[in-house]
Amino acid sequence: MKKQLLFTAVLLFASLLTFGQAYVLDATTAAPRARVADTNFTESFTSGTIGTAGSGAHVNWSDATVVNGTISFDVVSSGADFNASIALHVRKRFGNSGSVDFTVDGTTETFPLASDATATNLDAYEIFNPLTFSQNVTISSVPTTITLDVNNVITDLASDVSFRYYNVTFTNVALSVDDFETQDTSVKVYPNPTKNSFRIDSNKTIESVELYNITGQLLKTFSEEANYDISDLATGIYIANIKTQLGSKTLRIVKE
Repeated sequence: MKKQLLFTAVLLFASLLTFGQAYVLDATTAAPRARVADTNFTESFTSGTIGTAGSGAHVNWSDATVVNGTISFDVVSSGADFNASIALHVRKRFGNSGSVDFTVDGTTETFPLASDATATNLDAYEIFNPLTFSQNVTISSVPTTITLDVNNVITDLASDVSFRYYNVTFTNVALSVDDFETQDTSVKVYPNPTKNSFRIDSNKTIESVELYNITGQLLKTFSEEANYDISDLATGIYIANIKTQLGSKTLRIVKE
């Protein structure tokens, strides 16, 4: 059942609406898609204005300076269980920056969103930016919860802030148990929190490590090293994008 929503809030005012049903995916479709406006979603936000737009095609967060918010909904399979690669389709203005958290059933990955100073029009919208969850997920009759947290997306180089979430796609994949064992990437960062440096334990070869601040600004780029030195950085939260030969993982690092 479609829900046409339009609601606003002033800065630092929190709102919460909840709808109860899971969105049903056709397990026989190669790439089922859940358009956000068609789902019974829960949303909350603490800064900015949020509402459906484009005849229900997307949800838009906007503000003069900063947006923060969360959108969440459940999906189930209409028939047999199937394994899927999940991607959220979002976009923002070229000049905006920040980060988003993509959570599937309690597992969270963080994606930095950097501004693009080379864009001809910093107030124009980027092309669609799919945020792909690094792990395949089993979709079954038991609801799987999908959550997107928009974290301090700021004006930066643009004249205002606008962030759009369109849909989530589920690319049906047929992997055996052996495939999961050989293709899954395990990455751990320690110590975390840390004071001066951290190490990475991975079952795959690390090609590079990019370190971002929470506004999406790239601060450091490393090749594979025994220790990753961040002694020159201020205390706070950072986002490490760790690239391996099978893909990338994003993890939060706390500098004390």
